[in-house]
Amino acid sequence: MQKNIDMALNQISTIFFDVDGIFTDGGLYFSENGSHHKKFNVHDGLGCILLKQVGIDIIILTARRSVAVEERFEELGIKKVFTKILKKRSFIRNYKKKYNLKKNELAIMGDDLQDIVAKEEVGIFFTTPNAVDDVKNSADYITNLLGGYGAVREICDLIIRSKGSNPALEFENYIKER
Repeated sequence: MQKNIDMALNQISTIFFDVDGIFTDGGLYFSENGSHHKKFNVHDGLGCILLKQVGIDIIILTARRSVAVEERFEELGIKKVFTKILKKRSFIRNYKKKYNLKKNELAIMGDDLQDIVAKEEVGIFFTTPNAVDDVKNSADYITNLLGGYGAVREICDLIIRSKGSNPALEFENYIKER
């Protein structure tokens, strides 16, 4: 489902992403020895790299703390990873004020109630088909792909195209810089 967001996409400068249910399938995997595991999608990772190529600031907000999350985003060069953030609306409001950002410059992608309450602080709210119903009913855009299965990449590609580029071109630029 997409409301009329095309015009607003090219104004985004900063996007906040939840982790569980967005970058992952939402499952929590516990082994017998007590270790925790998360599965990430490589397409989502490349999408974030390409999104950074067009100048978008990526911020990870998650209510849980996980070494796997910290390592994954460090690997992607995403430095702004905030864990144990349950009050996402307050966090975004303070971030917006600190960096003098306007609502229409901000987007968030989340799948549960702690994400949807932040909607009033951002211009666009993205979610996935596997989000809870209240979130889907309030979202500006619901991805075709499920969380953990390329939904983040779908959003990254939309924003990249709104900036007048395309993922293939941004990948070529990324490779040239290496």
